[in-house]
Amino acid sequence: MATSLTEEIKKVEAQAKQRVAEARSEAARIVSKARDEADLMRKESKQEAYKRYKSRLTEVEAEAEKKADSIVAEGEKEAQKFIEAGRKGVGAVSSWVAEEVMARYGRS
Repeated sequence: MATSLTEEIKKVEAQAKQRVAEARSEAARIVSKARDEADLMRKESKQEAYKRYKSRLTEVEAEAEKKADSIVAEGEKEAQKFIEAGRKGVGAVSSWVAEEVMARYGRS
């Protein structure tokens, strides 16, 4: 009976070692799978963030373009007003200059 008990203990120890080895192998596989999934999620997150960045950049550029167009249009209006204001005074100034020249140098 002592030998069969010893053999039984050895058999149980061998099974326990086998189960421990299988558990370690399974744990390594699970860890590896989790790392792969985490890497994939990180890559996908980076890609999604880059897509959102490019999309937002396009939106901001479009908004800036609209604002720049409105600023340019406003500047053109102001420039046209300035030109028109200058045109109104040109006739009076040219008449005044002509009168001054005529008065100083005569009409001949």
